[in-house]
Amino acid sequence: MGNRTIRRIGAAMLATIGLSAAAATGGGAVANAEPTSTTMTCSSLNPLFWAPAFTWSVNASTGASLPPGGDRLEPSLLLSGNNELPAPPGGLFPALGVNWYGNRVLVDWTNRDTGQSGRSVSDESALLQKPSIPVNRTWTGVGVVDFTVTIQTGGGWWFVNAQNAVCRGTVSILPA
Repeated sequence: MGNRTIRRIGAAMLATIGLSAAAATGGGAVANAEPTSTTMTCSSLNPLFWAPAFTWSVNASTGASLPPGGDRLEPSLLLSGNNELPAPPGGLFPALGVNWYGNRVLVDWTNRDTGQSGRSVSDESALLQKPSIPVNRTWTGVGVVDFTVTIQTGGGWWFVNAQNAVCRGTVSILPA
């Protein structure tokens, strides 16, 4: 028997042992679990007609945050992210320039386990030379959550020639 055959037999035996152990301990449910975080990319036209299109990178993860008026942390979907637009130059007057952006983020979600769904709207940003994902927390409850993130980017303010970048994902929201 050659080394290659021995390796194949060994790999098959390890796979069989692993699957048997997972089945015996109830590990079958783990195979269907969604991740607790994901990174997505989505593209957008530039609201400034002279500037090129760009791509957003969005991180979504399970977390816990304090809802408005709340007194305890609750399970939530947390977003963060950035884009590939160039950073404005440093200097004494870095705000001078022609590339101004504003944006906001919409999150439409459905919790598969509870059947609940909703929409959250982020804070709005304006007059930035390099927009990012504004603070966004979405209270979805515990369970597997399907969501759509729509990043609206406009010239100066989010609503001026707004261009949408749309990302979709699924994460498991864990108890706080």
